[in-house]
Amino acid sequence: MTEPPNEGPDFSKPQQPGYGPPNPQGPGTPDPYGSTQYGQTPPPQQPPGYGQQPPSYGQQPPGYGQQPGYGAPESGAPAGGYGAVPPGATPPPYGAPGAGVPGAPTGAPQQVNIGEALSWAWAQFKANPGPMIVPGLIMFLIGGVMVGVYFAIIALSTSTTTKTFDNGYGGTYSYDVQTSSLGIGAVLLGILLYVLVFVAVIYLSASMITGALRVADGQPVTVATFLKPDRLGPVVGTAIVVGLITAVGLVLCIIPGLIAIFLLQFSIFLVIDRKLGLGAALSASSNLARSSVSNALLTLVVAYVLSYIGTILCYIGLIVTWPLGQLFYAHCYRRLTGGYVAPAPV
Repeated sequence: MTEPPNEGPDFSKPQQPGYGPPNPQGPGTPDPYGSTQYGQTPPPQQPPGYGQQPPSYGQQPPGYGQQPGYGAPESGAPAGGYGAVPPGATPPPYGAPGAGVPGAPTGAPQQVNIGEALSWAWAQFKANPGPMIVPGLIMFLIGGVMVGVYFAIIALSTSTTTKTFDNGYGGTYSYDVQTSSLGIGAVLLGILLYVLVFVAVIYLSASMITGALRVADGQPVTVATFLKPDRLGPVVGTAIVVGLITAVGLVLCIIPGLIAIFLLQFSIFLVIDRKLGLGAALSASSNLARSSVSNALLTLVVAYVLSYIGTILCYIGLIVTWPLGQLFYAHCYRRLTGGYVAPAPV
């Protein structure tokens, strides 16, 4: 009887790691003998996907709840998207994108069209003449009171003396001599009236500019629109500084004063419209005038012509030309700064 051949392990072939006989089912299948290495137990096998949520569980599909065009800003777009109002800024009124946001122009600066600006100003004035002439009427009444007080002071402080002289031929001749003696009371009264008129002019001018800018924003017009100035304190301070600079410039050979008038003509508009301080408003006005000399010069000249026309008509013409001039100025200012201008009423 022959013995069966020795079927021990063939060490000429690669052996499986670990203790025990090789896996009879071949590599890559679970080891039926237990561990694959001595002293270690393989981790328990879980069914595929056990304990795992489906990949889409709890997640919204891409684009869910988003409107086309919304989401992350495009490359180069401002933070928050176009038209976003900066934190703490006043939202623009309806129909006036960007209006009221400090330092935020709404478009590229444009050329001033004198005919378009005058037509727009006249159309706005015709649509609401009543509220717009109120500041002019008040100023006219203040001017009338001032003139009356002036002549009253002169009359009370003037005395007439008749002097008679011998003509050397046995006759006499006489003439009246008027003398004026203003006392300290009259001087103080004159100073007080001057200060009151100055304050009234500044207040009404700020009200008129505020109203013109509100009209440019497309807001409804009432009497209060042209009698409630915005930022009166900064406006008064800016007006005083501009007046002093202009006065000193006019004293210095006139030309420096004219240059100051040209460069600082938009200061009050910037204080009210962009909420700028004194220094920033003066600097911004100067930069704006120098950036478009011809347009700024045309704006200034036409505004002064309108004021002159109202003045030569016994000042009563200012009741119309004053609001008309401020509306014209507001239109030109918004065009030069790229701001919004409401369409003219038809």
